[in-house]
Amino acid sequence: MGNVIASKCRICGFSNEFRFGGGRFSYQTNCPVPAINKETLEFENVNYLEHKNSDKYHFYTDDVLKGNNDLNGTINNFNLKLNPVNNYCPKCKEKALDFRVSMFVD
Repeated sequence: MGNVIASKCRICGFSNEFRFGGGRFSYQTNCPVPAINKETLEFENVNYLEHKNSDKYHFYTDDVLKGNNDLNGTINNFNLKLNPVNNYCPKCKEKALDFRVSMFVD
């Protein structure tokens, strides 16, 4: 089961919504994961299964985009884990982007 996740930066107010994980019938071929495009430095929602070995993206499931998570748990999709707090913000470049699940999708 996948999620729709809302993000918001505590510093600059950057916000968006994205998909995390595939649905019941597509999870083996489609796994949307938030990422930063290394060339454009823009936030993108890309299919992890197609791009996991690519040098084009840093995924928010990678430690490089995660800040201190304290004891806030994680948002999971199989072995992929997002921190709900202190993620890299593509607008202000600080680790102040928070994620919250806004909807479960099937």
